[in-house]
Amino acid sequence: MTETFPLKKILYTFYLVISIGLVLLLFMGIRQSQLYHAQVGVVEQTEKLLFQFSIIREHISSALMERDKISFAGLSEEMETLNYNLTQVLDTRHISEEFKLTLLNSIDLHGIVLLLRAIEAGEANPEDHRRLSREIRTLGERLILFDRVLVNSSRQRLIGFQNMVIGATALALSMLVGILVLFHRRLLSPLWSLVDDADRLLAGEIREVQVSSKSKEAAVLADIINEQQDLKEAVAIRLQKCRQISGEMVASLGGVWVEIDEGGRLCQVNKEMELACGYPEGSLAGKRWNTFFQPPPAYREVSDIRRLAEAGALEFSLLGAEPVQDRVVRAVFMMSQCGENGCLVRCFGYDITADKSNIQALQNDLRNEKNRKKELVRVSQLTAIGELACGLAHEVSNVGNIIINFSQLLADVEEDGHSRDILEKIIDQGERVTGLASNLLAFGQGDSAALEMVDIGKVIANSLALLAPLCKQDGIYVRLDVEDLPAWHCPAGQVQQLLLAILINCRHALNIRYPGQDALKRIEVTGQGAVVGGQRGVAINIKDYGIGVAAEDLPRVMEPGFGKWPGGTSAGMGLSIARDIAEGLGGSLCLESEPGEYAVVHIVFPLKRG
Repeated sequence: MTETFPLKKILYTFYLVISIGLVLLLFMGIRQSQLYHAQVGVVEQTEKLLFQFSIIREHISSALMERDKISFAGLSEEMETLNYNLTQVLDTRHISEEFKLTLLNSIDLHGIVLLLRAIEAGEANPEDHRRLSREIRTLGERLILFDRVLVNSSRQRLIGFQNMVIGATALALSMLVGILVLFHRRLLSPLWSLVDDADRLLAGEIREVQVSSKSKEAAVLADIINEQQDLKEAVAIRLQKCRQISGEMVASLGGVWVEIDEGGRLCQVNKEMELACGYPEGSLAGKRWNTFFQPPPAYREVSDIRRLAEAGALEFSLLGAEPVQDRVVRAVFMMSQCGENGCLVRCFGYDITADKSNIQALQNDLRNEKNRKKELVRVSQLTAIGELACGLAHEVSNVGNIIINFSQLLADVEEDGHSRDILEKIIDQGERVTGLASNLLAFGQGDSAALEMVDIGKVIANSLALLAPLCKQDGIYVRLDVEDLPAWHCPAGQVQQLLLAILINCRHALNIRYPGQDALKRIEVTGQGAVVGGQRGVAINIKDYGIGVAAEDLPRVMEPGFGKWPGGTSAGMGLSIARDIAEGLGGSLCLESEPGEYAVVHIVFPLKRG
């Protein structure tokens, strides 16, 4: 097996060498700075000595020219100061010992000081003056030479140290370049090769990645990538099987299974749902998802399909083909973990169309049952009121007959014409009250199923007469046009019950639209002969200008228990009874309406003679 180098060892070695090199360079830089400042200080001190010496030499030259003892006063002290400063310079460790010894051997500052003191004391001779001049000239030459040698020595030391720093820097850079080359060969090149092989692996050009260079970590990464590739292939196979199984399960349950790409286009829809919605198999592929799915109103403006994947289970309408075959599903959108065929989102849903219809039917049945219970309560109330009304009508009829009889007796014996007119008016009103009471009594106590030959126009008039007090109270105008209607052998009570049920509805619709008086608050009742089923018949139309019936309620308005009046009142729930009576008599009943304008009930009966 090829030997590999751990990445940690390479990195730690690299960091250690770089750190040592940086520390050495830093130390050498500090040392160079120290040397520079020290040499600069020495040079400054020597320059000060030269300047001080040049001043003393000028004084001594002037004094030697004047040959005056007074002119030499204080020069010994200045020379002692110069000697002290020179001693301070020579004590620094930055000057080589050989320079110090050479300078000290070539000058005699103490002798010059003693000679100056002798001259100041007046004990010197001309030879001493000449010797002082020679010593001063020699001292000047030696000091100038010492300064030059010292400057050159400092420059050479600095240049040598700088050369050493440059060499160390070059060595450090060479080591850094070598380490980088090693780092490149042992790590970067294997990693780049690994990345290229990984790209080729994803593209399907190779089956596995390999690392030929000596990099332990790159080899480990290659093994991990190969293992992940094998795992990915195994997972893809399992996912394909799961997709197939889940699709079959969804199809067996009558559900929907859809794949959608990242552009929002349908990749695939299970054929069972395509056929159920009226589409040929495979015809939905490539279409936008919202041409098939209609999301809830809160998500109608969503353009990114991925937002639906965050919403959980939602109720969608599947837009079917013509003729309309829409279906309702409860579905969930899920982000796909694989990009096979470019598909990004998968949808699983259950068809709840039948469930929705059943729930709606149950809700309708429940609502009808509630209305039916209300109607039963209403019927029981009306039955009690009817029984009371019949008893009251009987009493009113008896009282009316008594009033009529006594009024007739008085009219027979009364001779005054004015009084006779009043009694006749009383008799007329009594007969009217007695007639109303008789009609009400006949409606409440008569056998509605008994057949008799009746005048249809009279039956309609009697029904309106029963409702006349209420119409007068509500300000409803009733127009009746039923002349020349034929006689009919039928159960008059049932026909009257049918008409009253419709007229009560008309009254209630008018009172809702016009709570007060209004010229349009009217009911129109017309009747004429007709041909029904190839034989003679009669057609009756009852029209009111009330609130009408909404278009969506027309198919259900005659269902048992249906009642949708404003305010939740149960009044007027009698159209189903009227329709049953009309159909029981061999006729038909239908409704025509313009919401907010009018409603017309059309009744048609065939004439059956007994």
